[in-house]
Amino acid sequence: MPLSAEQQCFFVAILAFIVVGFQRGWRRELVSLVFTLLAVFLIHPETSKSFGEFLGRLPGLFGYLTNQPTNVDSSQPANFFGGYIGSLIIFSFIVALGYYIGNKVFPRPITAQERFIGIVPAIIAGSFILNYLNNYFPKNAAGQPSITLNLEKVDPSNYIPIIFVIAIVAILIAWIAARAKKASAKK
Repeated sequence: MPLSAEQQCFFVAILAFIVVGFQRGWRRELVSLVFTLLAVFLIHPETSKSFGEFLGRLPGLFGYLTNQPTNVDSSQPANFFGGYIGSLIIFSFIVALGYYIGNKVFPRPITAQERFIGIVPAIIAGSFILNYLNNYFPKNAAGQPSITLNLEKVDPSNYIPIIFVIAIVAILIAWIAARAKKASAKK
C-alpha cells in the first residue's frame, strides 16, 4: 500500500514521538501528556473564546459581589490568545513546559517496562499535537488548508486503530519485560 507524502510525514512524526516516549519513560510522558491536553484545551478556538469570555466577566462578578458597579463590556470578547501566531507560541510554550517539568520532577527511567509504557502517553500526546497542527493552519474558502502540504489527509483520528495497536504492543512488551525481570530475580 503506497503512502502519500502527507501520510509518510505523519508516521515519521509518530515514530519520533515513540522514540521520545521510550527514552523518557511513562512518568515523564504522563506529565507531558497532561500539559499537552491542557494546551489543546486552552488553545482550541472554541475553548479559547469561552475562556476569554470567562476572564472578561470576572471583573463584573467581583463588582457584583462587592456591590460596586463596573463598566465592563463583555459583548465583544476579544481573541484571548492574539490570533494564529500567538496561539502557536502559547501552545508551544505549554507543551515545552510540560516536557521541562516532567524532566525535573521524575528521574530517568531505569527498567525496560518503564520505557515501553512511556510509548503509550507519547503517542497520545503526539496525536493531539498533530491534530492541533492540523487544525491550526487557516483554511481557504474551499475549506482546504492554505499551505502546500494538505494536512487533512493526516488527521490522527483516521489512524486510531493503528495508534491503538502500537499502544497495545508497547504494553505487551513492557509486560514481557517485567515478567522476564521477575524470573531473573527469582534465580
